[in-house]
Amino acid sequence: MAGQRVRGRALVLGGLSLGAMLLAGLPVQAAEAIFFRYGPVERSVQTRSLETLIESGQLTDDLAFYVNLVGLSEVEVEQLRQNLDRPLEVDGVLLSRFLYTSLGEELLEQVGSILRTRVGDNGKLSLRAALIQAATSPEGLSAINVVRSLPTDMQINVQDAMAVANAVDRIVLATTDSVTQMGALTAQRTAQEQPIDYARLADLTAPGSARVQIQRFNLTDTQRQRQLYMDVVRPRQWRGQAPVMVFSHGLSASPESRHRWASHLASHGIVVVLPQHPGSDTRQVAEFQAGLSSDVFDLQEFIHRPLDISFVLDQLEQLNATEFEGRLNLEQVGVGGHSLGGYTALAVAGAEISFDHLESACNRSLIHLNISLLLQCQALDLPRQPYRFRDPRINSVLLVNPVNSSVFGPEGLAAVAVPVMVIAGSHDPATPAVFEQFRTFPWYTTEQRSLALIEGQAHVDLSALDAGLSHLLTTLPGLTLAEPEVVDRYLNALGLAFVGRYVARRPEYSLYLRSGYAAYLSQSEPFQLFMVNAGLDVERGLVEPLENFLEPLGLPNLQPGG
Repeated sequence: MAGQRVRGRALVLGGLSLGAMLLAGLPVQAAEAIFFRYGPVERSVQTRSLETLIESGQLTDDLAFYVNLVGLSEVEVEQLRQNLDRPLEVDGVLLSRFLYTSLGEELLEQVGSILRTRVGDNGKLSLRAALIQAATSPEGLSAINVVRSLPTDMQINVQDAMAVANAVDRIVLATTDSVTQMGALTAQRTAQEQPIDYARLADLTAPGSARVQIQRFNLTDTQRQRQLYMDVVRPRQWRGQAPVMVFSHGLSASPESRHRWASHLASHGIVVVLPQHPGSDTRQVAEFQAGLSSDVFDLQEFIHRPLDISFVLDQLEQLNATEFEGRLNLEQVGVGGHSLGGYTALAVAGAEISFDHLESACNRSLIHLNISLLLQCQALDLPRQPYRFRDPRINSVLLVNPVNSSVFGPEGLAAVAVPVMVIAGSHDPATPAVFEQFRTFPWYTTEQRSLALIEGQAHVDLSALDAGLSHLLTTLPGLTLAEPEVVDRYLNALGLAFVGRYVARRPEYSLYLRSGYAAYLSQSEPFQLFMVNAGLDVERGLVEPLENFLEPLGLPNLQPGG
């Protein structure tokens, strides 16, 4: 536990490095110092002191004062030294464009509420200037280069920074405790269940007997003037009526990112439909990178994405006879999604945006702690009116690292009346499990709901990232991730079990929706799979203690403009 707590304390001085890294017009003079206020006391750390730490490892008096105040160990000081001078390979032009997008400006606002100008104004403009200059300089982007590039001296309220650090401590502890509780609940449920010898049953992690093909259809929704494509991953040979699952990709992703998982289900006779969501996919990112779009995310995607699902189902009904020999069962369709795709799936399953809840969450300064709020809070710019996207053809929802807590809230998620499976990752920095999956699980009112946790899963497959970002993540201290093959194995089994039970409506698959199956799958793995179904013991053993961790976060009023 002590090792977990130091992470939060390190953030106070880490603000000199990581805060700058996350941070118009180029500066005409460099900042000489960053000032720290602690109650009535104000002291500064000279830029030169940071450079001395990097060059020799020596702590000057001004820097030593804050090291002692925060209580950093020698190991943490050495980590700070390394982080200050660690380069990050980024395209300076693309970084500049991102920092002028709505998401980038919101991030700057939040960090600038802690790192302010000397007169107390939000430091977002200075931070943006420093980031851009550092990223386009010959030395490249590093924390110390960002500090050198600040156009003016800046100030940090130490009490505010420590409040954020303490909140991070609580979240780290809450995550650790929740993982432990999930393990205990899985073991407890397994002991209560009738024993099953899964080695004698069908192996859901193995490919099925059907050969798989992928068909692409280019579509146009004339009512919305929206062009998109869908990939239909299907068995080559039909065996009666085929169950249909529609899966929505995440932000800046594509249908292709789910081909491997969809092919596994298709080999077992399930048709998986993967629609493109233009405006929040890889093509949108490519247009942003090429300077053809001003943002990486179109606000209207909150509306278009669920409408895409219903439009695709309408198109499948028309294509069923001509392209699929009438074999698609489109009366009882499963829907799923990853990350922002989780929002999409929930919306079409009946969840409704709760603007009051979202506004409250966005005003609580939790963006420092829950990165997905950067995206969810964008929905506040939509016209305040009811949005009802429920499609009656949807009979179940499969969610992987979903974005959902604040945009829907308890009232919005309570409207989902179909079976739900929520899959979380213990190392997910984008949609933290404690906020986005564990805490929201009891908000669903359907009795048929399951919660799974994959240890070491980090929201995305690192093997799919560019080499620079992948290397950066894998070198972070204390971050050990599960191999992609292990995560795929768990997702293949869970996806097939859930879809087989509720979309294909085969009761025998319920045998795999048990805690004992999760224990069986991960019995020889260093990274475990935990799974529980809804029950009072889950709420009392997991959710109630989690609320005790999260409620007293003790954050100051860090509103961007305040």
